[in-house]
Amino acid sequence: MKTINIYSFEELSEDSKSVAIKSYKENMDISMEFFKENCEEQINEAGFKGNVSLQYSLSCSQGDGLSFSCDYYDKLNELFVEILGSGKQKTIDLIVNNCSFELKGNDGRYCYCSANDISFEFDDYRGTNYLIHHLVSKVETELQRIYVNLCAQLENEGYNEIDYQYSKECISENIISNDYYYTINGKMI
Repeated sequence: MKTINIYSFEELSEDSKSVAIKSYKENMDISMEFFKENCEEQINEAGFKGNVSLQYSLSCSQGDGLSFSCDYYDKLNELFVEILGSGKQKTIDLIVNNCSFELKGNDGRYCYCSANDISFEFDDYRGTNYLIHHLVSKVETELQRIYVNLCAQLENEGYNEIDYQYSKECISENIISNDYYYTINGKMI
């Protein structure tokens, strides 16, 4: 009968640890559930609410990126005050109550975001008013900037999360916490 000695990860030599990490990395699945929850929380905190739907692909390929859709933006009043100035609440209420908001995310086969994913338009029921349309256009541009910057930030956080999960430190922690055992050369038992 042949006896095989088994070792915990901490007992392995550095070369054997490298073999164990490489093998683990080849067979691991990345969990992005925490990342997804964090994104949805940040999207809501930024003011984008109602049926938030996140889509992302973070594999460094063409069309990769992150975008999302939602029903409304709940910080419109603050945005109008920022652009129009305070003391104009009646005007702001009139405009906000007669505008349509749409944030559809990237609706193609890609996931990256675009300023064109979001539209904010004044439903002009009384005829054309250049000043109101100009103001609404400024708000739309600012909404697009907020959206694109948030998507870029979240995409960057996603790539950082993937890098972390593939890091030697994270894999070592996972191996140790799961009590895996190895042969002297780093092969899992």
